[in-house]
Amino acid sequence: MVKILESRHQYRSCHIRLPGEDQRFAAVMVDGKFYSLLKIVRDRQKALKICELLMAKGGDVVMTKTAKGDAIWLWEADAIADLPPQAQPKTKPAAVPSPPYRVLTSPEQYQTCYIRIPDIGDRLEAIYVGGKYYSLFKADQSAEQTVELAVKLCQRGDDVVVTKMAQGYTLWVLEADAVLA
Repeated sequence: MVKILESRHQYRSCHIRLPGEDQRFAAVMVDGKFYSLLKIVRDRQKALKICELLMAKGGDVVMTKTAKGDAIWLWEADAIADLPPQAQPKTKPAAVPSPPYRVLTSPEQYQTCYIRIPDIGDRLEAIYVGGKYYSLFKADQSAEQTVELAVKLCQRGDDVVVTKMAQGYTLWVLEADAVLA
């Protein structure tokens, strides 16, 4: 049975690197496993048939809905997460390490909006910061929970922004392919 991921909350978009390859590949992470994009198929029945053939040959596949059709993702056992260019480690002589995420303490530092992402049809709540869109990931957490989750997301390769609210914090994750809804 093909695993069809209908909700964006069931997977996380990312990029991976594969052994012997110089380029990075579009991928999704599902249950801690990386799946690279094989193809997008307009016809759902055709996409299901391709998935069944891949599974019959021992492949582990998942499908997601996109604006252009169904995306077929193939499990990559040897994949490693690839950090986006802006998150690549930089050498700097700072004595005190700064957190790998940004913290915005005033609503004047960002604009709230709604965005659309190519692989899902629903509008997502977002903020606009520095020419980039960040989708809502999680809200109303303690400081410790926020820091812990933000660091995990950054280690996974996500660009993260934290906003301070009257009661708690909100985590936002970069959506590089987003458009204003």
